[in-house]
Amino acid sequence: MKNWTLMLFIRSIRTSFAERAAYRGDFFLSFAVSFLLELVTPLVTLLVYRSGTSFPGWTMEEAMLIQAIFLLSRGIAFPLFFGMVWVVFDQAVQGSFEITLLKPRSPLLLTMLRGIDIEGLSRLLGGLLLVALTIGNLPKPSAAGWLAFVFFMPLSVLVLFSFALFMAGSLFVWIGNSRVFELLEAVLVFSRYPGSIYSKPLEWALAAGLPLSAIALFPAEALLGRFSAQMFFAVPSSLAFFALGLFFWKSMIRRYAGGGG
Repeated sequence: MKNWTLMLFIRSIRTSFAERAAYRGDFFLSFAVSFLLELVTPLVTLLVYRSGTSFPGWTMEEAMLIQAIFLLSRGIAFPLFFGMVWVVFDQAVQGSFEITLLKPRSPLLLTMLRGIDIEGLSRLLGGLLLVALTIGNLPKPSAAGWLAFVFFMPLSVLVLFSFALFMAGSLFVWIGNSRVFELLEAVLVFSRYPGSIYSKPLEWALAAGLPLSAIALFPAEALLGRFSAQMFFAVPSSLAFFALGLFFWKSMIRRYAGGGG
């Protein structure tokens, strides 16, 4: 990362914090609500296991680890990348994205920096707490497990960043569509649960096709010392998905035709 890029990143963080600090009550309330809402999925898993049922091949703590890592990954990706979706949404509707295009920096970088939102860090805090709690109730991961986890976590964030690229890119043509986040949440449901609840073809599709399993399942399996062929197929699949996201962003930005499309 070049010095000026790092400087812009730090200033964007400061600006986001200053904006939210202007309304502290609203900020802390929003932070708390986001934090509690993100704990709904682990709570559902807890209730499933308390009722006597289970995910095949997974204990409650292992299943909770998947959801903790999902929360952790969202906690990194959403504050950094998903604000760009709303930036493109607003500027495309107002017809002001041309100003971004005229600036002497990458439109993608500028849109990302403008979209940084520290409120999303509540997800990161929730993810860290939940990961620490679940790992504390599981056998200690091996060194190889930790190494594989460190490898798969950036891949997880990369897959989420790719989704942000697809969503933001679509808004250059599909102007004013506020349903993109609902579509994202519907897709991400598949990444919150163990692969054993899906059929084998779907399990492979979520690894080597659309790499949703790389978001939380594979980092969790790495910590648990479970290594499979699907994990290795997910690596090129995730990189290809990111390359496709970048290509989609660049293709769509060329089709941007100003306010109202």
